[in-house]
Amino acid sequence: MGDLTYTEFKEAVKLRHGGRTDMDSWGTSAIDYYGQWVNSAYRQLCVSNNLFGTKYRVNFRELETSTTATTTDGTAYVADPSDVVAVRTVYDTTNNRELDQIPWKKYLGYTDRTTSASEGDATEWTRASGYIYLHPTPGTTGDTLTIYYKKRPASLTGSTSTVIGSEWDDLIVALAAYKGFRFLGDLEAAKATREECIEILAGLMGIYNDEEKSSAQNWQPGPGYIPGRSWR
Repeated sequence: MGDLTYTEFKEAVKLRHGGRTDMDSWGTSAIDYYGQWVNSAYRQLCVSNNLFGTKYRVNFRELETSTTATTTDGTAYVADPSDVVAVRTVYDTTNNRELDQIPWKKYLGYTDRTTSASEGDATEWTRASGYIYLHPTPGTTGDTLTIYYKKRPASLTGSTSTVIGSEWDDLIVALAAYKGFRFLGDLEAAKATREECIEILAGLMGIYNDEEKSSAQNWQPGPGYIPGRSWR
């Protein structure tokens, strides 16, 4: 969990913008732009696989979760989780088996997907239009499916903090400030802040790379290793 609260994030971004107060409550709609930039930065960091074109990919473990859904006889789908970004796996808990993911085009090619005579225990799944479609179409009501997925973090409000580690707080502040500079047309400040974000991101990626280095394959002898030979 992060250290900064939503209110503190906004104050930090406001400071980066010279303390200007008009972005706190803009216009007749009283738009809180500082708050919008903070939450936009938070969401982008959590779901992006290509932040600023760096191709750094952070799989936040805190955003990996699961939920359950139940099948309905004759209904070919179950609803997506409301906060889903990407479904990882669909597991039939009732029948104790993992369902295979298939492309949407393959699912559409099944001529039996709307035939009641071909209903049964689902073995495959695909996603479209806010639903997880199953094949065969379930022939039983009440089978439990466990859906493992990456979730979208809830927007920050009031005294809430991020669900990811506090080491990311500085990057969220910088990214929110960058969004503000871009929005206000201060492209020089936006460019400098963009470079700052990339520098912070590059440093933080080492945290996650260290975990991969602990795997066995990284501690095996390389192809040039010769047993019994001393390298001096």
